[in-house]
Amino acid sequence: MTRKSQTPSRRLPLALLPTTDGIRQCETRLAFSASLAAAATADLLQDGLGSHDVSDVPLPMDSSGTLSPASDHSLLDQAADLRDTYGLTGDGQTIAVIDSGIAWDHEAFTSPGQGVGIGPGYRVVGGWDFAEDDADPYDDGPAGYHGTHVAGLLAGQSSELSGMAPEADLVALRVFDDSGEGSLEWIESALRWVHDSQNDFEHPITTVNLSIGAALNDANRDYAIGILEDELQLLHDDGILVFAAAGNYYANDEITPGTTDLLYPASSPNVIAVTSIDDGGQISDFAQRESGILAAPGEGQGSAVPDHVFGWDGTVDDYAALSGTSMATPQVAAATVLIREAMIASGLEPTADDVLQRLRDHASEHQDAETGLTYYSIDLQSALDGLQPSGGSNQADDGGEGETAVSASQVTTDHQSQQFTLDLRDGMSLNVRYHDGSEQAYLLTDQDGQIFLDAAGGSDRLEILGSVGSERLRLSADPNSDVESRLIAGGVEIVLRGFEDVQFDGGGGSDRATLYDSSGDDLLESRSGDAVLSGVGFRFDVRDVVRTYVHATAGGNDAAYLYDSDGDDTLVVQPGFTSLRGTDSSGASLFQSAYGFESVSAYATAGGHDTAELYDSVGDDVLSISPTRSMVSSGGYQVSARYFENVTAESASGGTDIAKIYSNESESQWHVAAGLTQWTSVDGATRIARGFDRVDAFENFQPVSLPLGFTPQAAPVPLDVSDQDDERFEDATRRVFEQLGF
Repeated sequence: MTRKSQTPSRRLPLALLPTTDGIRQCETRLAFSASLAAAATADLLQDGLGSHDVSDVPLPMDSSGTLSPASDHSLLDQAADLRDTYGLTGDGQTIAVIDSGIAWDHEAFTSPGQGVGIGPGYRVVGGWDFAEDDADPYDDGPAGYHGTHVAGLLAGQSSELSGMAPEADLVALRVFDDSGEGSLEWIESALRWVHDSQNDFEHPITTVNLSIGAALNDANRDYAIGILEDELQLLHDDGILVFAAAGNYYANDEITPGTTDLLYPASSPNVIAVTSIDDGGQISDFAQRESGILAAPGEGQGSAVPDHVFGWDGTVDDYAALSGTSMATPQVAAATVLIREAMIASGLEPTADDVLQRLRDHASEHQDAETGLTYYSIDLQSALDGLQPSGGSNQADDGGEGETAVSASQVTTDHQSQQFTLDLRDGMSLNVRYHDGSEQAYLLTDQDGQIFLDAAGGSDRLEILGSVGSERLRLSADPNSDVESRLIAGGVEIVLRGFEDVQFDGGGGSDRATLYDSSGDDLLESRSGDAVLSGVGFRFDVRDVVRTYVHATAGGNDAAYLYDSDGDDTLVVQPGFTSLRGTDSSGASLFQSAYGFESVSAYATAGGHDTAELYDSVGDDVLSISPTRSMVSSGGYQVSARYFENVTAESASGGTDIAKIYSNESESQWHVAAGLTQWTSVDGATRIARGFDRVDAFENFQPVSLPLGFTPQAAPVPLDVSDQDDERFEDATRRVFEQLGF
């Protein structure tokens, strides 16, 4: 079964579809295995083949919320303590789950104010189903549940479950179909997807969870490694931490009992392997092991499962307990998310190696009683020693205990217009200029990691001068929004209230700005490093910021204009989401995105070789492509891309979609295959349409017959029209050319 009800947040066209080497169920408890070519079979496991201390089926959780006894070794308990003490939740990062998909409508993935769903603003911000080649990676039955369970341990949050990092975003990459079949090629494509899409969301993908693996032998080792290792190396070079389950066949009599060899890719040098420990802190007797391996609780771990697991009842709120290294892996993966968050909040700019080294340096050393091998259990509290993350909740009430005695309402004498300058370049200072010309300077000091600036009434302007470090700015123009404006700098959170006009100069470093619109009609103008969001009564201006995310979700008819850098840029367009990613001439990576705008226009005029990727909606879409402008429109939105050298359009989400390709060259080339039409200009620029129900082609205002062999999904409109119809066609296409900028 396949669910199609939500607009995807990210679409990536991939031709890497499986032809052989499927994934099969290997036993009744729905663990998965991959069959490799001929006799060279590598069993691809999620929960392993062993049954000893590994649940044969998901077991319903009791009212206590977990079947795993509480102990000093509980990593979930450690994470809960740190959440209460330091406010560490995983916010600001995205975790990719390569598995059987995620039941994104489960209550454990509810987004405050949004509910459940998939896409921007939800807990599961996007993904891809490589088994069915669509944008809905739902954890379908009858075989699905494993990915949802893993995702719950990573970031679930409900009255029954508290995952490790409950405010981290999730990406679901489905590499198993409804019956548990799949292929290594799907896993390869998922890894490549992470590399290509790592910066396409509001928060970057920092971590990958792979609770799957293959038991290699001499016959299949080169085959499996040859498929996956280059992508794993790519993610390692990207600085993305990839965690994989060690495997569960140590005590299995059907394989060599006592074999310690790790599954692949856990055995890869580009991956961090994780094994399971029991309630006493000893390695689980089913778990693979090696010297120096990281370990976390993996027995009887309770988490979310899809509705079909215990019988459909229409309410997606079921939980189950599972055992295996698959359950330990997401806990360690999410632990690094929390450590990274704490390091950033302390004013550091940690690399992946920094995060992993801190995790290892503060882990507790143990010796396996059976093999004598050394392994390490995670000690999160110790890993935070010496760091100074901001404490407690990010929310506070005016006048409440613990607020810093610095806010504009406390330092101004009236509520008329004021000019505030917040200088972060050398310490943290504030200068206030009043409407009468007088000024007052302040040195800001935080209390419990927070400072509050409140401009009270009037029309107030705030200028922020950023440091050479990394700052994170969030601004909201809607006074009724749950989103509070704030700035995080040097491990301190500065809450901003009552400012209508804000200018932020980044000053260098890996700065990030997230802007939210008003309920009126708003305008975004975004260039590489700079963005201005404005509307009635407000203006947000950010400069020298490498990553900007702008949301238009509060209402109104909003328009966005995006402009490229002087390097090579890639535009990605889909309903509700547009991003432009590039690298300027200095080598700096730049990213800008627009969510929820009714109209988006993107321009590639600054230089470089620029590419646009356009994707359809679940409704009926019309795509018009000319040499200089490409436009896709559907109910409620319209996006255009001008002057991009290469344009690719994909139709895969549903509806009856039509593509119209216009050429003003008589010597251009057309290439047609099943489901694909490509136009190539004399200067090498390309326009490609894939999967459309109908493709119409035009040269110099005249319809042209596409080459023989074209087999579209639906029959094309015949081109043998009368002379009168020819004139009508020419008039119509001439008007289209004018609209497209000719």
